[in-house]
Amino acid sequence: MARPGPHQHLLGGQNFPARATKPEIVPKYIRIRDWLMEHILSSGLLRGDRLPSESDLIRRFEVSRVTVRQALEALRADGVIESHHGKGWFLRRVCAVQNLGRLQGFGEMLAPMGVNTRSKVLEMTQCAAPEAVSKAFGLPQGSPVMRIARLRIAGGRVMSYDLSYFPIDVGQRLAQEDLVGQDIFVLLERALGMPLGFADVTIEIAPAGDEAAQQLGVKLASPIFKLTRLTHDRRGFPIDFEYVYGLPESHLFKVRVPRR
Repeated sequence: MARPGPHQHLLGGQNFPARATKPEIVPKYIRIRDWLMEHILSSGLLRGDRLPSESDLIRRFEVSRVTVRQALEALRADGVIESHHGKGWFLRRVCAVQNLGRLQGFGEMLAPMGVNTRSKVLEMTQCAAPEAVSKAFGLPQGSPVMRIARLRIAGGRVMSYDLSYFPIDVGQRLAQEDLVGQDIFVLLERALGMPLGFADVTIEIAPAGDEAAQQLGVKLASPIFKLTRLTHDRRGFPIDFEYVYGLPESHLFKVRVPRR
């Protein structure tokens, strides 16, 4: 017997129309919050710059002042904006909030804030593994690996410069995927079928070298953060060694620490 089509269900020999799926309704304050975040990132606002007034937002979105303040308070809770009594709302900082207790990609970090992210792939090539990479992967020094360099972008702003290394078979498969629109963690799990297990992470403030300074648009030796991360799959095999370079004001790292 033929299977029922997408718009009908067979029961007792009779055809019944499928129940209509209700469209997802996004709360008004969330839409305003997301618009504000995109406006902040795409317009190049700097720390201390003033945001559109509450009255402007009320007129633009045709909502109540209570709804507008819900959106603003949501951004204040994320540490993005602050209010000055009688003067309005001002940009505090725009940052990717990295919970060190979770293994997340760049897009996954910013998605809860309604921020669209993308990558600009600068390099994707096979090379001899540097010493640190060989050691991390347990390979003979100079073994071939895949090197992928990207700029991570939110709105129109460069948030970090990521330099990643992969075992050659993993890297060659990744090279066929959408590295512009997707996080590598997502591609490893969904496209390559390689569930991730854990990562070893170190973070330091370091002077920007030639490569990082050029990509981040800062002066040589400017203080930047350098995150080194070795990610393992669920079986415990190392599959992704990377350096993430960024401006300290663009990222916030947090972790819950138990007393014992």
